[in-house]
Amino acid sequence: MNGRCCECQEAVGKRSVLVCADCGQLFHFPDVRVNEPGTSCGGHAIGFRELLGRDVVPLCRRCDMAFRLRYGVPAL
Repeated sequence: MNGRCCECQEAVGKRSVLVCADCGQLFHFPDVRVNEPGTSCGGHAIGFRELLGRDVVPLCRRCDMAFRLRYGVPAL
């Protein structure tokens, strides 16, 4: 890992990050519980226990789009 967001390429540090469950890279994901500013560079795929083995899985934008195209899951 290089300490940069895999989507926006900005350095990680001041904003919260998650690790993508597919590619393993870091991406920005502001914490809404504390009203952290900034835009999200990924999301949580929710409710895919049969496909992914877990109910909530963090995915960067690229991996989320690839997953949705692969399995025909509509975007929200």
